[in-house]
Amino acid sequence: MRRRTTKITRSNHYTFDDIIYKSNAMERLVEKVKRFALTDSTILIQGESGTGKELIAQAIHCASKRASGPFVPVNFASMPMSLLESELFGYEEGSFTGAKKGGKRGLFEEAHGGTIFLDEIGDASLEFQCRLLRVIQERQVRRVGGLKEIPIDVRLIAATNHNLPEEIKKGNFRSDLYYRLNVLPVRTPSLRERKTDILVLSNYFLKRYSSNKISSIYEVINEDAVQLLIDYDWPGNIRQLENAIDYIMSTANTDKKTDKSQLPEYITDNLDKPGACMLKDILGSNMIWVLEKIMRSDGIGRRYLAALAKKEELSLTEGQIRNLLNSAELLGFVKTNTGRKGTVLTEKGYNMLSSIKINEV
Repeated sequence: MRRRTTKITRSNHYTFDDIIYKSNAMERLVEKVKRFALTDSTILIQGESGTGKELIAQAIHCASKRASGPFVPVNFASMPMSLLESELFGYEEGSFTGAKKGGKRGLFEEAHGGTIFLDEIGDASLEFQCRLLRVIQERQVRRVGGLKEIPIDVRLIAATNHNLPEEIKKGNFRSDLYYRLNVLPVRTPSLRERKTDILVLSNYFLKRYSSNKISSIYEVINEDAVQLLIDYDWPGNIRQLENAIDYIMSTANTDKKTDKSQLPEYITDNLDKPGACMLKDILGSNMIWVLEKIMRSDGIGRRYLAALAKKEELSLTEGQIRNLLNSAELLGFVKTNTGRKGTVLTEKGYNMLSSIKINEV
């Protein structure tokens, strides 16, 4: 029964041939994960949002001995925690109101013989992390409302955009679960770390959105605009670049090439304003330092910022950092969340930092 029903989860997935790159950073990454694919060990992929973590996970699965088995993705950020346990582990008939007759198999059972991809694992609650740890250790699941332990044969690949060692220090992530997951660590580089791939990816997306009629970005936009794409920091990484190419194709004039003023506003914002080059001096180096650390971390607290400042030998106290964060929030550059999310950069904050970067080039 299990073998017959798991075929439902199988479909076409990305392979290593689908990973578009030219940079040395990506070449080293692909070579490493190809070797990892030949093993059956657990993999933890860490990287910013939009860097292709699931693409890497699917490619690993397709190159592994489990390629003929199912690849089952689970996104912890999009699934309500109240449903997560029953979705992952399944449930028995009558275990709660609304339970299906005969019960339901969980996603771990669906992944039997294949790979389960635990995406955004950093968003899992501490309570659920404890349950997940037991499953990883024992390779058995118990359905909600059930007594029977069901053995599972799965390869685990987890991914997150959180800095898990820092989350452990904050008490938001279990260290024992981290070490269970971080057997084969992988870090996907941001797009700003692989600048030589910007044009390669732009051309790839351009072909897709033009139905293969256009193969080079230089056919659509002028050289100044191309240089602006290269200089931009791409906080949303590959996903944001794809959106930009979609925008360019949707607004392109067939009679002439698009210039830099016609690129998306989040790229051109403050580009030609007289005060743009003075922005860094107005805000001050300490404010810029704090905002850049927040952007790199994808969410951070003032205590950790103070520790970083001490490590980098900056004369910034926790009180001074608190004042900087308050000012940044009043300016609309950051948003302070309660709990483990900490302080995160807003779109306005991203645009401001990007405008400084552009005007420094």
